[in-house]
Amino acid sequence: MTGGWRTWVIVLGMIVVASASYSLARYWQDRDSHYRRLAPVANCDLHAGPCRAALADGEVELSISPRAIPLMTPLQIAVSVSGLDAAAVVVEIRGLNMDMGLNRVRLQRVDGVWRGETILPVCSQRRMEWEAAVRLDAGGSYELPFVFWTTRP
Repeated sequence: MTGGWRTWVIVLGMIVVASASYSLARYWQDRDSHYRRLAPVANCDLHAGPCRAALADGEVELSISPRAIPLMTPLQIAVSVSGLDAAAVVVEIRGLNMDMGLNRVRLQRVDGVWRGETILPVCSQRRMEWEAAVRLDAGGSYELPFVFWTTRP
């Protein structure tokens, strides 16, 4: 009988640990949820050039180069902010049609433009949809999503 109780205690302990881990992970992911998420930028094609999003007090422009946005190749990300005094800019890239993990890039201000570098991983899907969410701290916290795609060679 003692072996049966041990099994139940172990199973119950595993359930408690799994639940606590899930809750902690959700809390950790949502700790930056103070950002006001805006609607995705319409008519944006980052392959053609920079995309712009208007805010009440200014404008944000995102560009990724090279414009072909190849996979497993260093990509240069640039964010220009006009009309607002940005204290920090972060770009979070997420896979939309498949979870590819979070790719977070903290940009550094260089000559008035926020810049950073990242690499997108190869996906098993031939065409991958992505979202580059520009998180901006500038007199308020905004998240501006820009949608783009890549293709696997």
